[in-house]
Amino acid sequence: MKVFPLRFLGAALVLTCCLSKSFAAFPTLALKPIVLQQIHSPTTIAYAPDGSGRIFVCDQLGKIYIIQGGMMLPTPFLNIASPSNFIATDTGPGPVITVQSTSATPYSERGLLGMAFHPGYANPLSPGYRRFYVNYIKAYAAGTDPAPPDGSDPVNSVTVIDEFQVSPTDPNVALPASQRRVLAFTQPQSNHNGGQVEFGPDNMLYIGSGDGGGSNDNGAGHTGGGGTLPTNGLGNGQDKTRFLGKILRIDPIDPDGAGPLAYAIPGTNPFVGAGGGVKEEIYAFGLRNPWRFSFDKRAGGTNRLFCGDVGQGRIEEINLIISGGNYGWRYKEGLEFPSFSSSNGSSPMPDPLLGPYIDPIAMYAHPTVVTSPVLPQLGLSVTGGFVYRGAAIPALQGKYIFGDYGSTAGASDGRIMGLEETAPLSGVFTLTQAVPFINSSNPVIGQRILCLGEDEAGEIYIGMKSNAGVLQLSGGLPAGGIYKIVPLQSSMTSITSNKDNTIFSEDETPTAERAYWPYTSDGLGYVYAGRTGGNYGPYNRRGLVSFDLTGQVPSGAMIQSVQVKLYLNNKVGAGAIGTGIELHRLSETWGEGTSNNILNQGYGAPATLNDATWLKRFYNTSSWATPGGSFSPTISASSTVPGPNLLMTWGSTAQLVSDVQGWLTTPASNAGWILIGDEFNETTACRFDSKNSGTTPPALVLTYLAAPSPTYFESWLQSYSLATPVGKYVDPKGDIEGDAIFNLIEYAFGLSPLDPDAPESGLQIASAPSGPNTIYTYTFPRDPLATDLTYNLQATSDLTGSWTTITTSVAGGVPTGSGFVSEADLGPVMEVTAQEILPAGSRRFVRLQIIQQ
Repeated sequence: MKVFPLRFLGAALVLTCCLSKSFAAFPTLALKPIVLQQIHSPTTIAYAPDGSGRIFVCDQLGKIYIIQGGMMLPTPFLNIASPSNFIATDTGPGPVITVQSTSATPYSERGLLGMAFHPGYANPLSPGYRRFYVNYIKAYAAGTDPAPPDGSDPVNSVTVIDEFQVSPTDPNVALPASQRRVLAFTQPQSNHNGGQVEFGPDNMLYIGSGDGGGSNDNGAGHTGGGGTLPTNGLGNGQDKTRFLGKILRIDPIDPDGAGPLAYAIPGTNPFVGAGGGVKEEIYAFGLRNPWRFSFDKRAGGTNRLFCGDVGQGRIEEINLIISGGNYGWRYKEGLEFPSFSSSNGSSPMPDPLLGPYIDPIAMYAHPTVVTSPVLPQLGLSVTGGFVYRGAAIPALQGKYIFGDYGSTAGASDGRIMGLEETAPLSGVFTLTQAVPFINSSNPVIGQRILCLGEDEAGEIYIGMKSNAGVLQLSGGLPAGGIYKIVPLQSSMTSITSNKDNTIFSEDETPTAERAYWPYTSDGLGYVYAGRTGGNYGPYNRRGLVSFDLTGQVPSGAMIQSVQVKLYLNNKVGAGAIGTGIELHRLSETWGEGTSNNILNQGYGAPATLNDATWLKRFYNTSSWATPGGSFSPTISASSTVPGPNLLMTWGSTAQLVSDVQGWLTTPASNAGWILIGDEFNETTACRFDSKNSGTTPPALVLTYLAAPSPTYFESWLQSYSLATPVGKYVDPKGDIEGDAIFNLIEYAFGLSPLDPDAPESGLQIASAPSGPNTIYTYTFPRDPLATDLTYNLQATSDLTGSWTTITTSVAGGVPTGSGFVSEADLGPVMEVTAQEILPAGSRRFVRLQIIQQ
């Protein structure tokens, strides 16, 4: 027996790995919806290595769709779906097994499960040119499909690896007639099918295969299986004469086009030449249901193979797959060597010592399951994921991010988790139990995590579904969705106060001379804080200021810094200089009213209805819990009064940030701040501009992190309700309103796609004689905010010849080129003017080329 070193973690280390480090190591991220309500059950997200930037999504019923430019093309790239009697529009001519026959039995693990493009897909000199591979489940056809390993084994269905080619003329269309069978093997039950296909850094095709279904890798169709679990029974996972419960490795290109195999077995596979019926295609074994795996094969990667192996009823695990590795199933789940309960119709199954077994690099328990060692109870069915090697999120670089189908009873809430290696190639990982997302709770409420995938740039996507049924609808539309993991965007905003006021201490003890001002306030005047001199009391003044965050800061934003700014326009006396004015968070809302101290010297003013006063937060009703304002005793920020009059700033303190973050989370708690100056010494009162008096109203300056704003093109689509549902395809060459101007051109020109536009809205050409020459003048509109566009003004003298670009504008930049003259701001577009001077009588053909990135 070949012995493999246990390079990974023992029990104690795995426990530490799972619990010792918080998720602070992972950056807070955002989930951007890319396509919603247009796909039923996404099982694979892949990309073609051809520089096109397209994303390919497998829908479990048997269709592959393309997402291009953030929109899903309505016509499938490939349709091999079987007829379904659930939704008439979701039928197809192909062999993929029916995944839902009635609405009463919606759940299925069968269907179209995986796809992978050959590494030589875009290379005309490669044998893999224009070829890709799919993994799907089909109904068994006796005499055509391979027989089961044992004649007495039941056959539920067949796993198939097929090759297809793409059209040589249309890269968005695969050729069904090019179908070539690469590999097929039977499945005894309907579940645990694996389904992943992925090319490794060695350009070989790796295939994930489950143990054949049922429970405990036992029963008919499982080696040594039966109604009870026999002692020392292998099960399919340990039986190397069967394809089930394995990672397979082949070269899918048929070397000679003849039998008996339609593929080649790499000579470096670990069991080549083993004999005894051992399948030489096996790369690793002892797996239960390796649903999704991936290679860390991009630049900077380690080329290691990460695999999520779905557990039975207790533990989910992530493994590093190595050549010839035995991962322990059916004798080992996580680190446990379980005795299966009689509730499964089985008896204890001891470890027959077939190892050594390779331990997981990370694992966690199912909800309510107590394990030994104790593991966090996080999820029900591991999805697997990818090591991030993209460029958009540097803080995520080198971290493995993966999912779980569901973390709660009923599997309704999926979870996104992560692993981070403690040292390069150490094999020791820390587990982040819930990667933080700014715009979504994690677990992701109401969504099951079906798959993760990458685009060509290495950015990661998540396939989700809001219910369990493959074709089960949500609100009458498909329930699947594709989301992209994106970095947070830093933004800054300045918000003017929506309310400000001053409350005066005089109304605590009304005097005869002030009887006509039973309560005092200054709802429309300046804002005061501090203590007046003897001429005015002395009395205390407190300012109130509030800022409405609604619509100013995105919900769920992470506040980074806070500054409160008020313009100091006067001081009662020199005693104010050098004193401090504190901000405290108010705990009760208050009124502003309409009173005004016309003397502007710190005198009170008669309170009007809704004015906040020293005693009343709303005059005539709603007293403060504490006279003078109800506020937190904790100082949010303090600022020292300067000598000259100028803009004073409070912040940024952790408490100010906490105040605003709390208001953003719970808007009803936003009562603003109170300004409290020196109330023990006279002539310390300060006067500030308010939103109604003076020139510089109070301002709240925030910096925050939030989910990225929609692109300009996405905003354009949304403004005309063309982006519903999210990712709906809008044909750039379409013409919605029939004005003979393409949608893309209307976007480029800042026009409406819903209202007819005049032909002169676009490119205009004029000519004028100039001596022996003719001056040709060209004008066209350009939207400087459309940074996804390139405008090329091109000319030629002969339509059969080449076009010369005389003026170009790239990504919103100022036009350049030999013909560019000027541009005028017509708001919101710019009018570009270009010219050519040619001999009189010259012919000229001109076109404006619009390219969208």
